[in-house]
Amino acid sequence: MKKSLKEKANILRRQGYSFREISLKLNISKSTASLWSRKEVLDKKAVQRIHQLGVEGRRRADISNKRRRENEWAEIASNCQVLRDNNYNNDDYKLFITLLYWAEGAKTGGDFNFINSDPLMIKVYLTLLRKAFNIDESKFSVCVHLHNYHNQEEIVDFWSKVTSICKKQFSVYNKPHTGHNKKKGYKGCLSIRYKDSKIRKEIFIIIKRFRKLGNNAGLV
Repeated sequence: MKKSLKEKANILRRQGYSFREISLKLNISKSTASLWSRKEVLDKKAVQRIHQLGVEGRRRADISNKRRRENEWAEIASNCQVLRDNNYNNDDYKLFITLLYWAEGAKTGGDFNFINSDPLMIKVYLTLLRKAFNIDESKFSVCVHLHNYHNQEEIVDFWSKVTSICKKQFSVYNKPHTGHNKKKGYKGCLSIRYKDSKIRKEIFIIIKRFRKLGNNAGLV
């Protein structure tokens, strides 16, 4: 009986069956299937079949892993109540803009200046700023930091649309050539100044209160 199974395992292996397939067909363990038939010489057709099994197996594994990750994200998202709706008041927006400014804004020199190269980050910053405070659009001044490979007119036009700030309020700083390769899709770095010391002071007061929270909790 054992010999008959071993012969069948060898035949299946020569036909290009995987050890897993052999184990399932013959109702033996995968390790036994491997022990019995791993020394079989395979022709080109058999090798191709086993290779294709591997390709298909990896494809199914990728699909399964992707589905598992998507389900995990969906479950976490359904249980997370943070920023689930748009029912925010003025103080909420001030809190949001303060956290963003604390992370990315200028802290020294007295300027109210936000610097970033991510268009979405810039857009979120300005959206929050405009919602949190009564903004005078004429008080914005924008400086774009560009490399020599940039088309200045195109980049200024791009950032003007992102920020909804008039191009007349833009200036350009041409960075010296550093020898680094061109970054694909890079639109330069944006520095947005807003001339209002009261807004800056209010944001820094909120930052100070955040720091106090950290001190009270023994974190700082």
